[in-house]
Amino acid sequence: MTELASQPKILFVEDDAELAASVAQFLTENNFQVDSCCSYERAVSILESSDISAAIVDVMLPSNSGLELCSFITSKFPTIPVIIVTALSSERDRLSGFEAGSDDYLVKPFLLSELLARVRVLIRRSRSTTSISTLKFANVEIDTVQNIAFVNGNEVRLTLREIQIASTLIRRAGIVISRSTLIAEVWNNDVTISPNNVDQYIRRLRAKLCTIDSNCEIETIHGIGYRIKLAS
Repeated sequence: MTELASQPKILFVEDDAELAASVAQFLTENNFQVDSCCSYERAVSILESSDISAAIVDVMLPSNSGLELCSFITSKFPTIPVIIVTALSSERDRLSGFEAGSDDYLVKPFLLSELLARVRVLIRRSRSTTSISTLKFANVEIDTVQNIAFVNGNEVRLTLREIQIASTLIRRAGIVISRSTLIAEVWNNDVTISPNNVDQYIRRLRAKLCTIDSNCEIETIHGIGYRIKLAS
């Protein structure tokens, strides 16, 4: 395998040409391949034709919103982690980003070194494996090597972060897990995320489990956290 082939490829979707060039150069100098574009349509084309390890997406694009692109990625390519980069910094904006399926949210202007650190963390976690290759609870099964979820043997569309949350809950089935524990174990404390953001992920995962005929549910223990259990 050549050195170039072994380098992770990053998709960077940004309509600021100067920023796109500086980020691409910096990531390239740090052993990444970078495929930059400035539109939703071009990004989709790259995703469908390239082996992308992570995506960095601006919210305010010329045509479709970056949030729409984020939703597309998490739906069609759920194992690709997504970092949203934007000047929008309110709590509502952050929640919108996480609701769209992003794994991280970085406000402009940002340090290139911080972006690099976050990209490395997300890729490392997306490629990580455990000694247990399969987790199972009720009729939900998770392949922790390939990061794929199954219900009744059928593959289901969960984002990488949703799979990580479900895996954490299943490993401790019946035990209440606090929000702070989920942040520490799923996000590894490498990403600034609030308890409200965790609640958003849980609601989305819970809704998906309810619509794919799973026979388990995520219970909220008010003031403490969450646990997975058989559906009542």
